Amino acid sequence: MSDKKDYYEILGLNRTASKEEIKAAYRALAKKFHPDLNKDNPKLAEVKFKEISEAYEVLIDEDKRARYDQYGHAGVASDFGKEGFTWRDFSHVSDLEDIFGHDIFSDFFGRGSIFSDFFGARRWGFGQPEEYVKRVQVEITLEQAYRGISTEVAIPHMEICAECSGSGAAKGTVPKTCTNCKGKGEMQQEQLQGFGRIIKIGACPICRGRGKIIDHSCLNCHGSGEVQKLDKINVKIPPGVDNGTTLKVTADKAGGRLKEDIYVSLSVQPHPIFHRQGSDIYMEKTIKLTEAVLGSKVEVPTLDGNALMKIPPGTQTDTLFRLRGSGMPHLKGHGCGDQYVRVIVRIPRNLTKRQKELLEEFQTIEREKGNT
Repeated sequence: MSDKKDYYEILGLNRTASKEEIKAAYRALAKKFHPDLNKDNPKLAEVKFKEISEAYEVLIDEDKRARYDQYGHAGVASDFGKEGFTWRDFSHVSDLEDIFGHDIFSDFFGRGSIFSDFFGARRWGFGQPEEYVKRVQVEITLEQAYRGISTEVAIPHMEICAECSGSGAAKGTVPKTCTNCKGKGEMQQEQLQGFGRIIKIGACPICRGRGKIIDHSCLNCHGSGEVQKLDKINVKIPPGVDNGTTLKVTADKAGGRLKEDIYVSLSVQPHPIFHRQGSDIYMEKTIKLTEAVLGSKVEVPTLDGNALMKIPPGTQTDTLFRLRGSGMPHLKGHGCGDQYVRVIVRIPRNLTKRQKELLEEFQTIEREKGNT
């Protein structure tokens, strides 16, 4: 049994909480435990901040929440690495941005911040790490993840605007040097803490990290100096991929359509029947009372079609059956995982007179057995 705390308990919610309630709880706790707002004990706050962010990552996602509700922490373990949740697994950075705002966020996550190692300099005036600059998101179905597919992906890249030659200024105008940061694009802030000092560097709030002030922006690039272009390439997705799987496509394998390597991050859509846990697949199958009592063979869906599953006589509801090799292909290795089928015995609501007589007769026999 996992010794991890319940995600609902971490956020102070009941299990029927709505998305709005989950967001509100996370917003309040994020403000309370952000390390940069807890100068007395930033390390403890960092642990709490990461804990509530992990809970939020799971509960705000419908698929992850459904698996967690049914299987507990084991249901979402495959979404994180062997070491458990890390900041690289957190896919709701934009929600943090909504909470703290762009300018404050640049101070928190810029160079010198305790989170800079987790998120990198990202997009607040320091340039983006290679992994973030060249990452694109592709959504596929569980069936496509099972079989593997080849799909066309549009890769965005930025080019210097031909209208303003990259200056961002409208024709006939010239950008001026920002007097606030003296053209550096960065502002330095010092804070005393204990016997030392912390230096934080963030983007200049006036020029937003550019170092220049543009009075009249170029209409083609809206003052950015760059325009976005799309390169379309075919990406081969192997069988067995999962949420968060990242594929690297090198420029030399893209048929000359890429100038640099890119990373394709995969997102697998929730499935109406199957729930995935690692390479195993879980589902529920409702069977008749007679099938459970007398035994039978029932047809169950798999990712590769349908399969006949044997139900032994006397099967109880919630019994878990295993179909060997009917799960997801192992991404790094041979073979497949298993499919687990939890049977739910359906109790008939409307019985005929004859059915009631038979059940009463059966009940009488069972009572007599109990008296012998």
